[in-house]
Amino acid sequence: MSLGATGPVTRSGRRSAAPRLLAVPAAGPRPGGRAFVVLVVLVLAGGLVGLLLLNTAMQRSAFQLEELQQTSAALAVRGEVLDTQVERLRAPDRLARAASRLGMVAMTAPVFLRLSDGRVLGDPRPAVAAVPRPNVEPAPQSQPRPPDPPSSGGPG
Repeated sequence: MSLGATGPVTRSGRRSAAPRLLAVPAAGPRPGGRAFVVLVVLVLAGGLVGLLLLNTAMQRSAFQLEELQQTSAALAVRGEVLDTQVERLRAPDRLARAASRLGMVAMTAPVFLRLSDGRVLGDPRPAVAAVPRPNVEPAPQSQPRPPDPPSSGGPG
């Protein structure tokens, strides 16, 4: 089965004289390269705007974080100062001096009360001051101060 000068064999077994050429319809307008370029530019511009907004939000958050860290540091220092003051006021020698100024005396014979049966454990004796103190009259009750008027909102 060879191709002769007359052409290829058809279904009917006959040879055609020449191959048939068909006309191809003209290509329609191609999808524009311009539309693709516009789409790419729009995607890149949207990405750039998104990055700018993200950067701005991150900078704002960084400023807020810095402000909160400064506030936290100031509050930590204030807390340390207050802790120091509390420890100073709790000192046993200071409490003993304050109690002495109020006329209190140290207990020499401790006594305990057992709650389960109500028994008193120890020898209950009144505490005696080493040096008798004169009777101290309570300070006169002062009139409560009226509340301060509300400020006008501005300094001075």
